[in-house]
Formats: sequence, structure tokens, C-alpha cells
Amino acid sequence: MRRYSQIGGQMNTKQELLTRLQQISSEQLGIQQEEITEESTWARLGADSLDRLEMSRAVENEFMVEIPHTVGERLNTVGETVNHLLGLIMMRRETSSIRIEAVTTNQQWTEMLGVRTQVFTLEHGFSFKALPGPGEKGVWHFLARDNHDPIGTLSVADTTADCQTHRRYHLRVGEKDRVARYAQLAILKPYRKRGIFKMLIEAAQTAVIRPNGFAFGWLLYPAAQARSSKLTRFLGFMAQAPLLTTEFGSCHVLVRRELIWPPFEESFSNVETCPI
Repeated sequence: MRRYSQIGGQMNTKQELLTRLQQISSEQLGIQQEEITEESTWARLGADSLDRLEMSRAVENEFMVEIPHTVGERLNTVGETVNHLLGLIMMRRETSSIRIEAVTTNQQWTEMLGVRTQVFTLEHGFSFKALPGPGEKGVWHFLARDNHDPIGTLSVADTTADCQTHRRYHLRVGEKDRVARYAQLAILKPYRKRGIFKMLIEAAQTAVIRPNGFAFGWLLYPAAQARSSKLTRFLGFMAQAPLLTTEFGSCHVLVRRELIWPPFEESFSNVETCPI
């Protein structure tokens, strides 16, 4: 059987996705393919929780995508599942030329500052203080590129011993806990809502957070969006009191226990800039 994992050119329409999903569902559930329509609910097709889990695995293997259990549970109809698959495929196409690299040279650093100036200063009217550059102890930088063009940035700073900063932001962590701050996320406007935020965070976790044993990660986030942000809804961050007044307006500190947090389960299209 031909695998449809090479989706870039082989499967271009929603109808093709629907037809293949109907075939998989028929094989998995033992029902006629003609009985399966876009409007069919998985419950009506007789799929219990175990069936749906096996279906998800079959679909993941067929299309080479990831559908976390919590996401799959919310896809109640065949049509919803097709639309979700289509979105994953389109995102993969859009990010196929994008890579994340650790910043180690002065040229990369200059490019990072250029992205941040364009996003923070020119677009949003914020001034921002440049972090220590590449090679400095306790700080790591990541740059997203589309082919050769710099398009996004994220930095991670070790604040473990910075008790003054922790007190200033009312950060409640253990005296011996290793603590990292996510800082100065910036993505150029044409590249937003394409999953680049997720790619930057994953790169930081793989290269810095986990290898260095950081127990907590934190950042400042605008108060108006703090509790509805996908950072708090899906990524395990918690908004801490009190409300803080900063040069960027009212903010909450968002904190997450890094060592217990599982891999990503969602697309984070609405988290694109955070100059703080």
C-alpha cells in the first residue's frame, strides 16, 4: 500500500484526505466505507475510547503527523478530523524551509537585534534592553530562519542565583531550584501563526532547559492575555499574583515546572511576541 506520508505533493485536496481516512476507518472499525461521511461522529460509527486511540495511531503512522490524545478526544466527527489533518499538513509545508539555530557568532547576534528592533521598537513602540551576547555565561539565544533570512528570536537566561530579580517579580521558587527565564520572543509579522514559536521553545528545551536541569521556567506576560493565553491554557504555565506594573504595562509572571512538563500538544499560533 502506498503511504501518504509524502504529503507535500501526493495529497493536495480535502477530498483525498477524506477518502484515505474513510479507508482507514473502515479497516479499523470493520464497517463499510460508504457508511462513513464527513458528518459522521465517531460515536455513531461505534468507536469507543480504545478504538479512537488505535485510530489515532493508524492515522499518525499513515500521514506521519502527531495527534496527541487530548487533541484527538476533541475531534468528534470525521470532518473535524480531516480538517485537523489538513491544518497539520499545511503547517508542515509552510515551515519546511524554516530552521532554528543556536546563536554563537556576532553576525547572528546582529541579525537577532535587527529582528527585535523591527518587532519591538518599530512595530510596537517598545524600547528593549539587549541581553548579554553569545558566549556570555548563563544566557542562550536562538534564531529562526526562513532559508537564509532571520525571522524570529528567543533567548533563555539563567536566573537561578538572581534573588533580587526573583523578589522583584514575586517569583516563588525553592532556594536550590534551577530557574530559567524565557525572554524577548520576537517573530516578524509575515511569519506569525505558523508554529515558529513552538519551534523556538522546543529548541530551547532540547538544547538548554532539559540538559541543564532547570526546574522552573518563567516569563513576564501582558496581564490582559495572561490567563487566556495558550501558554497558560495548554503549556502548563501558571499566572502568579500579584499584578505587576512594568515599562511594558500591567503584567503577570507566568511560571512552569519544567522537569514534569510533557511535550507539546497544541499549535500555539497566538503567542508571537513578548519583548519582556
